[in-house]
Amino acid sequence: MSSTTSQKFRDFTSEPLKDKQLNEVPGLGPKLASNLEQSGITKAYELLGIYLTLLKNKEYFELWIRDNAGANRHQAKQCADSIDAFCSQFL
Repeated sequence: MSSTTSQKFRDFTSEPLKDKQLNEVPGLGPKLASNLEQSGITKAYELLGIYLTLLKNKEYFELWIRDNAGANRHQAKQCADSIDAFCSQFL
C-alpha cells in the first residue's frame, strides 16, 4: 500500500467490515455520517451495498455520496477509493 494513504484508510481496508460505523470510512466524518444516518444508512456495510448496487462504479458512487451525504469532491473520492480498495481486498 502507498505510504501516502492515511491511517484511517489503512485501518478500514485491512480487516472485514463487521459492524464498522460510517465515521470509520475514510472521507466520512461525523457530519457526513449523520447525513447518511438520516437517510437510513447506518453502517459501513450498508454503504458497501450501495457501491455494489452501482456495479462498483466509483464515479457513480462518488456522485451518490455527494448527493446523499453532502460530501465535497475530495471526501467523495476518499470514500469511493476506500470502498473500492476494500472490495479488491475482500471480495
